[in-house]
Amino acid sequence: MATRRAVRQRGGFVGIAVAAAILFTGWLARVIVGGATGGLVGFVLTVTALPTLPILGVPAADGNALLAISLALSAGLWWILGQIAALRVSSRALVGWREWSKEFAILSVGICAGAVGALVLGAVLLGAL
Repeated sequence: MATRRAVRQRGGFVGIAVAAAILFTGWLARVIVGGATGGLVGFVLTVTALPTLPILGVPAADGNALLAISLALSAGLWWILGQIAALRVSSRALVGWREWSKEFAILSVGICAGAVGALVLGAVLLGAL
């Protein structure tokens, strides 16, 4: 019962933590690898962690205000996704963080693929690819 309650209460916040870890990994890739490869990997990981960036027009538009808005919207999106995963898992007999992570991974693949797909589509339409 305690694990079920913890998954229900903290599922959204763990979802935000996963996105923050992806964002931090993207920053590390830009800093450690550097150059075009580090920039590309870092940017893809950043867009994966902040999937609302393409909706707001990044990389065509730039600015701290857009980044702050995207950060807030993406945090809300990841929180909702974490809560949905928690609710879906908590209805089962066996509940734990392992089951939550499997459900969260299945749900998040679509969002990440959509964000990266939007970048690729934008690059093709702008003639960069």
